[in-house]
Amino acid sequence: MIATLALFLALTGGAYAAIKLPKNSVGAKQLKAGAVTPAKLSSSAMTALAGKPGPQGPQGAQGAQGAQGSPGAPGATHVVVRVGEQEFGSIAFCEPGEVAVGGGGSTPSTEQLLWGSVPVNANGEFADPNETAVGWFAGGETATGEERETTAYVLCSSP
Repeated sequence: MIATLALFLALTGGAYAAIKLPKNSVGAKQLKAGAVTPAKLSSSAMTALAGKPGPQGPQGAQGAQGAQGSPGAPGATHVVVRVGEQEFGSIAFCEPGEVAVGGGGSTPSTEQLLWGSVPVNANGEFADPNETAVGWFAGGETATGEERETTAYVLCSSP
């Protein structure tokens, strides 16, 4: 019977203390060190305690240099302009091992128009969008549509 009474008092003693203690009677002196942890605080209490951010601190020291990266793909080391013949529909071709990376054309007279400036494949046909171009076509005409001579220029690149 005494054991039951002791158990009853042990279990209800905390409730009794919470009900009977006067308001604001428990303070920092009564709390054990470490008794209140951030996990035991409500989110509103945490927000109230947070405060405003302070000023930015000084920049830290530069870190150590990183490892060297892998080598990149080889680039073009040789670029040259090749010139076609002046003729109706001129084509300029790159040498074997070179690829066309640009081009254009000209007419012998300012009264003539350059109507076409297009990359071409090895057969001299207009190159498809995913095809490697090896030359350039230039076509010209008058303002009335008469075909005229042009000169094609191709910018060729090789490794």
